[in-house]
Amino acid sequence: MSAVDVTEHEKRTLQHGGVSAFWSLSAAALFLASAVFQLLASLQRWIIFARSQPAYRAEDHLFDYSYPIEPWESIGTAAQLFGIGVLLLAFGLVPMALGVITLPRPAPGGSFLGNLIDVIVALLVAGSFALHGAHALLSGVSDTASSLQQYATLGWVSLIGLCILAVRWWRRSAAAMMASIFLIGSTGLGYYLAAFFVASLFAGYTSHDTTPWTETVIGGWTAAAGVAMIFAAVVAARSSHLFAGKPAGLLDP
Repeated sequence: MSAVDVTEHEKRTLQHGGVSAFWSLSAAALFLASAVFQLLASLQRWIIFARSQPAYRAEDHLFDYSYPIEPWESIGTAAQLFGIGVLLLAFGLVPMALGVITLPRPAPGGSFLGNLIDVIVALLVAGSFALHGAHALLSGVSDTASSLQQYATLGWVSLIGLCILAVRWWRRSAAAMMASIFLIGSTGLGYYLAAFFVASLFAGYTSHDTTPWTETVIGGWTAAAGVAMIFAAVVAARSSHLFAGKPAGLLDP
C-alpha cells in the first residue's frame, strides 16, 4: 500500500470517527434535554402541587401525567413538559443508532444488513416513544386524556426494541448498550421499577397509588443515557485516531 493510500485511509477513518461522535453527541443532547423537561414536570407534581394539597393527595393516580388515562386531572403544565421531554427522547433514538453504525472500527454486526436492522429497530422504538409523548402533550393541552390512550399496549415495542439494541450493541459500543439499558427506565417496565423500588428508597415507603418522585427517577435514567452517549462520542473519537494510526492527543487519559 502506498503512502498516499495510507493517508486516504487515515482521512476516511478520522472522518467516520467524527461523524459517529457527532451523532452520539446529538443523541446525548436530546436525552439530556429530555431529562430536564421530565424533571421540571416532576417538580410541578411533587413540590408545587403536593405542598398545596392534603397529605398524600398528590400520590393519587388521578394526577398521573406520564400516561393520562381517564379519569384524569391535569397538574399545571406537567403533562405538556413531560410530553415534550418524551418526544425529545424519541428524536434521540435515531442519532444514537447512527452513532453506532458509523463507528470507524470494524466490529461484529457491522454489516449492511446489521446496520439496517439497527436503524429499523431504533425507528420502531422512536415511534413508540413519540406516540407516548404526543399522548401526554395533547392530554395536557386539552386537560383531558387524549384518544391515544387506547394505544398503551404499543409501549411493549419500546421495551422489546431497546432490549434488542442492547444485545446487538454490547460488542460494538458498550456506551450505547448502556444507554439502551438506561432508556428501558422510560418504558412501562421502568415506571413500575421506579415506583416500587427506586422511588420508594427516596420516599421511605411505597405508596398505594404513585410513590413520590417516580417520574423524577425516570428522568434520571434518561439523563444517564445522555451521559452514556457522551462517553460513546469520546470512544468514537479515540477509535478513529487509533485505527488511523494517529495518536489520540488530548483524548488520551
